[in-house]
Amino acid sequence: MRNEEVSFPYHGQWAEDELPCILLSFPKGFQVNLEDEKGKYYIYEDIRDHKPLTYAFFDEIRDSIKKMTKPLRFSAYDADAMKEQKPSVRISHDAMHDLSQSWIISKYGLVIHGK
Repeated sequence: MRNEEVSFPYHGQWAEDELPCILLSFPKGFQVNLEDEKGKYYIYEDIRDHKPLTYAFFDEIRDSIKKMTKPLRFSAYDADAMKEQKPSVRISHDAMHDLSQSWIISKYGLVIHGK
C-alpha cells in the first residue's frame, strides 16, 4: 500500500494539483533465485504457490473494497473541451459526495460522474 496521485488535464496541460489516492497492490510473481552452469539468474513463479494465505487475504480485501466502491469517473478540461477521465481508482459513495464538494473540484471545474 502506498500513496498515489491522479493527474488530470486542465486547458491543454496538466493541472498543478492532483487527486490523492491509496494504491493497494500485491505482486503476482514471486522471485526465485537459481543457479546453473551458466551462472546465477532468477525466474518468477505464481505468488499463490509461495504465499497462498497472504494472497487469499489480499483477494478477500480486494473483493470487499470492490463491493463498497465503484470506479472513479470525472470530466476535466482538456484543451477546449471536457474529457472523461477513467483512472484505475475506486471510490465509495460517501467519498464521492465529499469529493464533489471539495475545493479541487471547484478550482478546476471538474465534474464527477455516477453520483
